[in-house]
Amino acid sequence: MKKIIDQIINIITIAVMTFFAIPKLLAKPQSTAGFIQFEKVIHLDADFFRIFTGISELSLALLVLIFIFNKNETIGKIAYTFLLVTMVTALGLEFFARPEPKIVLVIIAIFLALLSIYKLKSINKLPKIKL
Repeated sequence: MKKIIDQIINIITIAVMTFFAIPKLLAKPQSTAGFIQFEKVIHLDADFFRIFTGISELSLALLVLIFIFNKNETIGKIAYTFLLVTMVTALGLEFFARPEPKIVLVIIAIFLALLSIYKLKSINKLPKIKL
């Protein structure tokens, strides 16, 4: 059962990160508008930050995908630490850079942060694989 839960978490992570990365990379109006709000507060070019964030999210999804297939503990730790840092950063941006935090995004970020903490604890309990 634990393996099924772990795979569901991996798939959710990949799906959510891809779902949020694609609009950023395609410069969809809603995504672009959000990053213009951030630019005013953090003084970082909105287009650069949007593309950087989209690439980061897609890279995160790719890392988790690699982890699914090779079960390398180090890759899993990197992927889920990256997810945790990304979600904590997203929460910071929602509360401090946006005039009005979007509650749906806050809930998603908290949910993914909790999943990443669970996965990091779970990965530490994996049996060591010798290569």
